[in-house]
Amino acid sequence: IPVRVIADMLGFPPEDGPQFREFVTDLLEGINLPSDERIERVHRLFQYLLTQVDDHLARPRDDLTSYLLDAELGGHKLDPDHVVGSMALLLIAGIDTTWSAIGSSLWHLARVPADRDRLVAEPGLLPVAMEELLRAYAPVTMARLVTGDMRWGGVDMKADDWILLSFPAANRDPAQFDRAGEVIIDREANRHAAFGLGIHRCVGSHLARMELRVALETWLERIPEFSLADPAAVTWAAGQIRGPRTLPLLLH
Repeated sequence: IPVRVIADMLGFPPEDGPQFREFVTDLLEGINLPSDERIERVHRLFQYLLTQVDDHLARPRDDLTSYLLDAELGGHKLDPDHVVGSMALLLIAGIDTTWSAIGSSLWHLARVPADRDRLVAEPGLLPVAMEELLRAYAPVTMARLVTGDMRWGGVDMKADDWILLSFPAANRDPAQFDRAGEVIIDREANRHAAFGLGIHRCVGSHLARMELRVALETWLERIPEFSLADPAAVTWAAGQIRGPRTLPLLLH
């Protein structure tokens, strides 16, 4: 779902889906590769996007890429490099995060049959359950740059230090959530930080919620009974986006 949705929004050929998966892996999970190899992989992505920009400039159509190319800021159209950067962000951030959230949700339901059975019996509970699955298995961890010397929580931070904002850890804070370490699919009070908070809150949160809801609704309607085929065979992403990468399921 995430690949098709983002490709359609940007006006990219749907048959390029396998390339998008490679781009996501290159940027988010290749963090420990040698720098020359990482630069080459990033170059492939931006060359692809520049090709798409050229094609949209020659043949404008009703999609987000053409919209960005026609948009103006301060009376001037956006530079193609600016558009390419926006496209790269949408392509990468809009795919890996969403399929990770979908995968983690299915992983949970496969290993907790009581929750799975309840959602099958009570499909109207899904919007509430989704928020709890997002809280418990938030896929994103972000970094921020400290702008000035400060002390927070007994820790000294200096200007230009990088700090890690662990949304998953915040979502398990017992000071904010009752029974924070448990997954309670009918949890009502749930001000989680899976999409960030404040002015940096995820711009695609509504789209991500829609994709997650449609994916889970369709799966539970068609495959109401499933379990982990081999719990030890489940593998997880190694980058800043957390989600299963191998999820063998037994469909009943």
